Amino acid sequence: MTALPGSFLDFLRAAFRRRFGADAEPGEPAEIGRGGSRRRYFRLGTPPRSLVGLLSPDPPADPRGVTENDAFLYVGRHLAAAGVDVPAIHDARLPEGWFALEDLGSTLLYDMYRETGHTQALRDHCDSAVRRLVAIHARGTPGFDPRRTHNPDWDTGFARQQESGYFQRSFLRGWLGWEPEGLDADLDRLAEAVAACWEPWFLYRDFQSQNIAVQGERLRFFDFQGARHGPRQYDLASLLCDPYVELPPGWQVHLMEAYLEEAAALDPVFDGGKFVRDWPVVAAHRLMQALGAYGYLSTVAGKPWFQAHIPAALRLLGRLLEQTPALREYPVLSRCIDTLPGRAGRRLETNAADGG
Repeated sequence: MTALPGSFLDFLRAAFRRRFGADAEPGEPAEIGRGGSRRRYFRLGTPPRSLVGLLSPDPPADPRGVTENDAFLYVGRHLAAAGVDVPAIHDARLPEGWFALEDLGSTLLYDMYRETGHTQALRDHCDSAVRRLVAIHARGTPGFDPRRTHNPDWDTGFARQQESGYFQRSFLRGWLGWEPEGLDADLDRLAEAVAACWEPWFLYRDFQSQNIAVQGERLRFFDFQGARHGPRQYDLASLLCDPYVELPPGWQVHLMEAYLEEAAALDPVFDGGKFVRDWPVVAAHRLMQALGAYGYLSTVAGKPWFQAHIPAALRLLGRLLEQTPALREYPVLSRCIDTLPGRAGRRLETNAADGG
């Protein structure tokens, strides 16, 4: 593990002193998290007297030079001002990629699932998260300026290149070594269908169980630096079709109804029928994005443990296809989805035999 810069430690210790009026105990902060990004997180102190340091010295940037760190700081402050329960940013040094953040604790929605499975408590928290998501969309959209981020809109072109295209490049080709003939045309048409779904709402982009912290009955939200404009269905799909927890079908139905109920209560012109009709196209892209990420992370990024989530993602994609006859209008994609569990299972068996 790469040693931490001494100046970063000094930065964190100074932030701790300002926050708590005392020095942190000696010793280096403990690294926390095992996510898929290049960002690294460290806990200084012991909860509740603790803070989290974020180290991101080489962030992705757009052609203008606006970076992921710029987006993190802007979106975090924007959501906090809108009353969304995000961590306080105690201090930031953008040139170095250093942040001192409020510590949200060690329990994520994902951890609840891993420890106890699909319990009523987990379902209740998912219900709360969905209802909070409606408020995030409603409060986060006014005044949100995506030009202050490095993120393009989630639209037809983005969906084709970074969602279904990611699936093709990093999962089918890169992880599975398979190139279904004729798939391009189906994915082009599926991306074109995004145009009918697109609306300029605040889109969190990664609203899933590993980015939601649980503090008793209170939920906190982080990893929001991917925010952009796009259709609200994408955020709901990120949670309802989350391979990390693989919610049961009945839960998906209940949570969809909870979102529709809450959205209608907040917005008298909300069109629930259109929201539901547009849902499958957006959800399919989200699941393809997840599979692309698992393929990339387990091969290129050297994080093979992400392979463990591939079967759940494929089951969720298969369930979506089964529940949505309109997706059968994409015949090559449909056949691809039907055959993927068997192909992926064989690949996973080979990897296990090879020790990968």
